[in-house]
Amino acid sequence: MDMCSGPLPGKILRFAIPLMLSSILQLLFNAADVIVVGQFAGSTSLAAVGSTGALINLLTNVFLGLSIGTNVLVARYFGARQEKNIHETIHTSMMIALI
Repeated sequence: MDMCSGPLPGKILRFAIPLMLSSILQLLFNAADVIVVGQFAGSTSLAAVGSTGALINLLTNVFLGLSIGTNVLVARYFGARQEKNIHETIHTSMMIALI
């Protein structure tokens, strides 16, 4: 997808839809956990699942933010045709994610 030319709203929407869908799927996954544990376990188990949902969302959003930041830098370097900086950005991002 060439985001450097032509109208942007449609391209931005096509870029953002997978991000929105992944967030919705995460919410549905957490809701399914709460429903299953609520049906088959006690209130203590339900409280444990509910309290860990925020932690899981935090970790997921950290990696999502890291990937979006990497995409922004790679796009800038790609537009400037700086291939060395593209490789360094990708490798740095992968090392941070692994650490």
